[in-house]
Amino acid sequence: MLHETLKVLLYFFLIALVITAISACGGSTQSPTPPEAVSLPDSQGDGDTNEDPAEQEAFTVTSEVTLIATGTDSASETYASIERVFGEGSIEAPDLFEGDHTDTAHILEETDSTVGPHFVFLAHRDEDFNKGVKSDRQRNEIKTYDKSDNEVLGFEGETMQFEWYFHISSEMSLTSKFSHFFQLKARNDTEDNTNGNDDQPVITLSAVEKDSSGKELQVRHSVGFNADGSSTSDVYLIRTNFNDIADEWVKVFVQATFAEEGSFVMQITRLRDSAIIVDINETNIDMWRGVSSDDFVRPKWGIYRSTAEIDKLRQQEERVKFADFAIRKGTL
Repeated sequence: MLHETLKVLLYFFLIALVITAISACGGSTQSPTPPEAVSLPDSQGDGDTNEDPAEQEAFTVTSEVTLIATGTDSASETYASIERVFGEGSIEAPDLFEGDHTDTAHILEETDSTVGPHFVFLAHRDEDFNKGVKSDRQRNEIKTYDKSDNEVLGFEGETMQFEWYFHISSEMSLTSKFSHFFQLKARNDTEDNTNGNDDQPVITLSAVEKDSSGKELQVRHSVGFNADGSSTSDVYLIRTNFNDIADEWVKVFVQATFAEEGSFVMQITRLRDSAIIVDINETNIDMWRGVSSDDFVRPKWGIYRSTAEIDKLRQQEERVKFADFAIRKGTL
């Protein structure tokens, strides 16, 4: 009997030793306490400095209009698709104006492996004029205007986003004057200059070639005319190396609030490596030229260039590519 009792005591003694050892190692018979909750980034971003600028702003989309190429080889289908979105008469191509370069379609469609179907805008040094008028400039553009839907026009106090893909060849010839590829242009249907009128674009994305600095990509801002009708000088929001975007597809994002104390954001990102080439964020900038509720600001894309220094322009056809236009209205 004593022998059996000793065996039981020894058994419980060994169990006690095991429990003591486990406790010394931090063990517990209770469930582990859950770790403190960590808040996750919200849907506006993940902390990446190269994130899409459209996602950085608290912009609530109220309308969106897109113009997407299909890759058709029919110029008439291309022109029809543009006018379905921007309105009849929204194309200012040389082949549409009597006395201009009418035997060649100036907006084509192609497809590549980077962006897929896209539009190709053409320019010819010696054949193209400015809407049928031979002058010191030539134009091949698409635009929104007073016959377009209100969803693609910017009225006073509205905030809009414009987005597209863009490609220019490094071989494109430039002058010291201007070659515009994008404009935000006011419509002020009066001769009243008290608020700048509408002759000068509010914003231009342009390129020049200077003897001192070579090829430059520029973004310019203009406050329009003075009250006496005299012109004002553009302000450069950025001047950078044209070669940073040459021969590359880039994504362009613009956000603008159209007001006397408005705002303007532009970011140009190279697709190949996500490098940000242009990064502009202007507040309290004059983005309004209107004098009535009927006035508006509208976008234009294409090739609008000076031929005043025609000897600096090559005779070969120039090709500038655009893809996936988007125009949004929204609230901040």
